[in-house]
Amino acid sequence: MDALAFICVLAMAVYLQWSAKDLLWGLWISSLSIGYLTLLAGFLGHALHGGLMDGQSGPDAGEKEKKAPPGAVLAVFFLLPIGGIFGLSMVTLAFAVLAVISIAATIFRLIGGTESITNNRRLHPLIDFLINLLINFPAGIFMIAFFTIHFGGFHFVHGIFLNGFFPLLDDQPFGKTPAQTAVLFSDFIKISLKTYWPFIIASAASSFDAMINALKGQRHDFMFEPYKNVVKMHLMIFIIAFAGAAGLHQYVLYAALFLYFFPVRKIIKNLRASTPG
Repeated sequence: MDALAFICVLAMAVYLQWSAKDLLWGLWISSLSIGYLTLLAGFLGHALHGGLMDGQSGPDAGEKEKKAPPGAVLAVFFLLPIGGIFGLSMVTLAFAVLAVISIAATIFRLIGGTESITNNRRLHPLIDFLINLLINFPAGIFMIAFFTIHFGGFHFVHGIFLNGFFPLLDDQPFGKTPAQTAVLFSDFIKISLKTYWPFIIASAASSFDAMINALKGQRHDFMFEPYKNVVKMHLMIFIIAFAGAAGLHQYVLYAALFLYFFPVRKIIKNLRASTPG
């Protein structure tokens, strides 16, 4: 799948005569959109199939499921920063209520409440699903909000760098109010989505397995995987920008595509696995 995505992107780059600007903004919007979808899929998958940050989610959790899931602990812990930010407000009160529900669901699960509700074993998976959701919902909401700001902030800073080297808009965030800065960021996103959607589709094909595994609760590194692309994108910005300053854009463009998309690590890993001894 990765190799196919690389071939498709390379074909589009040649056919559409992409410049370095097109490549970098395509990388930017695909990293933002696919990375954020991976984060959402991971949080949803872990909340629905087991737990957050416990390594217990998925069908192979086995005896670990008998241990207290950390969703309620995280909910109580996250209540502290929420109270510090919002004070005694409706937001804090609502999160406190969700934290109490999470604690109650955890206690219910530990005492074997599923079996006490019904003897119909066909209903047990549905009840477990709902209990997992109640346990992990408040912590999941907090973490989604946190990573929305954190991950989005990374890309906004990268967008400022990109707009300086390869302008997408004749505008900068300096001297603007927070609301005007948010509008500028949304303009970056809207223009990039409209212009570079083929790049996003190719990136989605390349990341499809990772997103599906995250949605199944089988990727415990889902919070870190999108940031790897941020690092690669950041390096690409500087490499192509310096190459542009030296008049070498066209020479490094396809090399950059190769380094970003072609699954070199996966091919080497497969070759090592297939080699006897």
